[in-house]
Amino acid sequence: MSVREPVAHVWHSWRSLRREELSWFLLIGVFYGLVDASSIFYVMEDPRWPSALANQMLTPLLVATVILFTWLPASRSAPENRWRITRVGAAVLIGAVLAKLVYDQLMPMLHLPSIAELARDRKCDAPCQPVGWLNFIGECLSICVTASLSVAWYEMAMRRRRTRAKVEALLREQSAMQRDAVAARLAALQAQVEPQFLFDTLVDIERAYGRADQEAPEQMERLIRHLRVALPRLRDRGVTLASEAALLDSYLAVVAGRHRRQLGLSTDWSAWLATRPLPPMLLLPLAQLMLRDATRLPSQARLSAQESPGGGLRLRLSFDRGGLGGEEAALHALGERLERLERAPGTPPPRLQCRSNAEDTEFTLELPA
Repeated sequence: MSVREPVAHVWHSWRSLRREELSWFLLIGVFYGLVDASSIFYVMEDPRWPSALANQMLTPLLVATVILFTWLPASRSAPENRWRITRVGAAVLIGAVLAKLVYDQLMPMLHLPSIAELARDRKCDAPCQPVGWLNFIGECLSICVTASLSVAWYEMAMRRRRTRAKVEALLREQSAMQRDAVAARLAALQAQVEPQFLFDTLVDIERAYGRADQEAPEQMERLIRHLRVALPRLRDRGVTLASEAALLDSYLAVVAGRHRRQLGLSTDWSAWLATRPLPPMLLLPLAQLMLRDATRLPSQARLSAQESPGGGLRLRLSFDRGGLGGEEAALHALGERLERLERAPGTPPPRLQCRSNAEDTEFTLELPA
């Protein structure tokens, strides 16, 4: 490793200083300065007390700033690094020594007395002359202990934040995997339903051609149109309101043609809603549920859509025949599938409502934004 790499790392870590980190260390400096600031009331008779108070507040701020710049390079190491705690501890110790050296060089130049000096002058005590190196070591240890507590608190807070971010990322990944699994199950469901439906339709068309039925070519055209709409959806998950309506219309045409009936689909929505994205396999299961009884086919279907308050979407699919709600278990299964659809955090799940009477049957889908 060249000398430039550590220097570059230190410089990069200093440049990456965040406002949150600077605020924390300065706040800690102010806190330690205020711990003994109340002793200033004991020496306020001395006209030098403002200078002593400035010394009391400036000293921990100076120490906190020096330790901040020694801690930053260690803090920018990988959180998973097994030597991180050792590096942070060594950085705090080095910062304590450097802070003491800077203090000893800078404070005499400012000529700011300390509160302890004013207290000794008031009591007329002689100034204490401690052993130089013992005083230096004691001051460094005192700074190191208090700084270690502050840095440890901040490191624990950052670790909790990183852990929480990882948990949230895992939850988002799990949610995405669940949505992919639901989409895969829907595609598998469509792949299972389509072959049976196509087989029955082809059998009907074959019989129609065998009878030389004049409607056989029309039945074949309707089936081809449905395949052109449905087959690409086995690959593409993204659907819109217009494409879902086209699939529903082609399906209804094939079903009605097999039973020599007419079943048209009318749509009603604003033009800009045509490209509104929808979850896959949303309307077709409803139509299959309604048209399960071939002896009670309706003659008209209507699909309407409008934007609901809050940016959601309200869909209504209705048929002009009553009693087409299907079995309760099938409705419950459709409701459970709606609850698993993708939605923004905090938004309510989609709702499915069925209204059926003697004249018509209507499904209402409330999709959140």
